[in-house]
Amino acid sequence: MQNQRKKRYSPKGMQHVLYNVIRISVALVVALGLAAHAMAAETPATPAPAAPIPATPTLTIEPPAATAKPEAEAAPASWPPGLMMDGLKAIGIGKGMESLGIRTWGFVEGGFTGRLSGGQHPLQMRGFDARRPNNIRLNQLRLMIDRPYDSAKPVDVGFRVDGLFGGDALLTHSPGLFPRAGHGQSDAWADLTQFYTQTWIKTGAESGLEITAGKFVTPLGAEVIDATGNALYSRGILFNYAIPFTHTGVKVNYVANSNLSFYVAAVEGWEVFNDNNAAWSTIAGGAYNSTEQIGGHARTTLAVNVITGPEQAENVSNYRTVADFLLTHWWTENFSQTVNFDYGTEQGVTANGGAGHWYGVAHYLTYVCNDYVSPTWRVEWFRDPDGVRTGTAANYYENTFGVAITPMPKHPFWKNLLVRPELRWDFSDRPAFGGNGDRFNQLTAGFDIIFKF
Repeated sequence: MQNQRKKRYSPKGMQHVLYNVIRISVALVVALGLAAHAMAAETPATPAPAAPIPATPTLTIEPPAATAKPEAEAAPASWPPGLMMDGLKAIGIGKGMESLGIRTWGFVEGGFTGRLSGGQHPLQMRGFDARRPNNIRLNQLRLMIDRPYDSAKPVDVGFRVDGLFGGDALLTHSPGLFPRAGHGQSDAWADLTQFYTQTWIKTGAESGLEITAGKFVTPLGAEVIDATGNALYSRGILFNYAIPFTHTGVKVNYVANSNLSFYVAAVEGWEVFNDNNAAWSTIAGGAYNSTEQIGGHARTTLAVNVITGPEQAENVSNYRTVADFLLTHWWTENFSQTVNFDYGTEQGVTANGGAGHWYGVAHYLTYVCNDYVSPTWRVEWFRDPDGVRTGTAANYYENTFGVAITPMPKHPFWKNLLVRPELRWDFSDRPAFGGNGDRFNQLTAGFDIIFKF
């Protein structure tokens, strides 16, 4: 694949029936969910927590324990039963699914980013929130279905499928998967970000093997593709440029106990469904969850991940390697701090055919004020001395402050609504932002609106 993350695909279009089925399905399940909620309005609903970062994931929720991301690509605990399952129950399907341990859910996210300074079009150093400024965007329409395995059983099998439609799928799309999924649009795509099976083999009172086969999100990084798994609307520089998004392959995770786990995976590379060379990449890592608990989860988590392998087309000798370190500590039940460090290198990518390097640090502070408001402050530094990731050799800095607002957390229906305004300042020591404005700076204000079903 290309070294630079910003890569546009040329949509060939797909049959209109796929797009219409998605829209009709969402409208149907939401309508049925509304009806079900109306019939059961007298039953109080559990309020949704305002914290955008869920607790440490359990063995039965993706990602597995070895990933230890503070924002997990998983079904938030506050969603079930949710509008989707309520709608399916209303037509007699949901109860049968529940009896099999199967659940389904989804959300829609739309956003706007306005440029306050900086002159180049599209926005530089940005991916998921916006590329064109001053433009309303359908970021994500996501539909998920899964069956989490039961870690209490000696052997159990689960699965998960994540469907995505919207502007974000332009970046997550894996070559070889749905090549005509753009529906003739330049700002939207269809993608399956995950589809895998998981087999659990219990080996002791707390230990076991978890075998994942298929396409799955990367264990690297502090942020995730799923918009509901992040504290802020925009994604950081490290997420966009330092690490991969998804992998296709097999991952074996050994859970030693509730505090320690290790994994190894053989994958086809970075965002590749059909491999672009004849070699596999390897990922390995581990996670530690402290024995001390706070708010029902580990007070401190540490994850280390390394991926290495050839990623260039028709080349099996030039390796790309990234080491990823992630530390999260909860100072109180409401206040958390996360530090993420990445270092990467790749052979044969500089102008003289040498190795290129990149590295950076991201720092997050999140405070849950109450069920309504949760602010987050993110600061990043990313160095691309050879310009192999961004196109311009420079030091990049980013400073973002945002607030996650749940306007009606106690309402049985509108608790699913989330609004996240933010102010972001990107700057560099080189004129990397171009245009007729301030080429060293880029200031934006944006927000997204998420509705979960």
